[in-house]
Amino acid sequence: LGNWSSPSPNCHPIQCPPLFLEDPHLSLVELNTSAWGRAVFRCAWGYRLSGPPGLECEPNGRWSGPIPRCRAIQCPQPLVPINGRIDGTSGLNTFGQRRYAVGALVTFSCTEGHMLVGEASIVCTETGFWSHPPPFCKAQCPYPGDPPNGLIAPLKFYYDPGDYLTVQCRPGFVEHGANGGPPERPR
Repeated sequence: LGNWSSPSPNCHPIQCPPLFLEDPHLSLVELNTSAWGRAVFRCAWGYRLSGPPGLECEPNGRWSGPIPRCRAIQCPQPLVPINGRIDGTSGLNTFGQRRYAVGALVTFSCTEGHMLVGEASIVCTETGFWSHPPPFCKAQCPYPGDPPNGLIAPLKFYYDPGDYLTVQCRPGFVEHGANGGPPERPR
């Protein structure tokens, strides 16, 4: 009768298996499970991909590699300035070492007699580096105030070690208490 021995074969498109994302910080930006298709991944803010950002669906129906994971981006412990301290931190993560998550804020101050030079607060950025280098503390003396019936010069908010002050008395007054020596240094 001219019949074929079995039904004619059918061609089915090659498909890669579905992807199950177990990492809660990982998401798919693009997904095509057909042969030569691809899957593109992205991590949530504060995390970076560990592994390739994309996979290809190979002609054998397998993905070109394992699903990537997301790792938390962290900044290292900032240096505490000499004659200074860390006043406050937010967003601290501790994993054996002290490391800070993206968005963590660290605030610095100096001990008495020292002035902060640089940023008083720094933030951990998505690059894994701090927004600014840690500040340092410079020895300085505050403005001592004018003596009664006199004026000091130069007039500044802060004085560096080694600066000299001169005292000028108002008319009708004379300098007293400096033992006739050189002008006094700020303390």
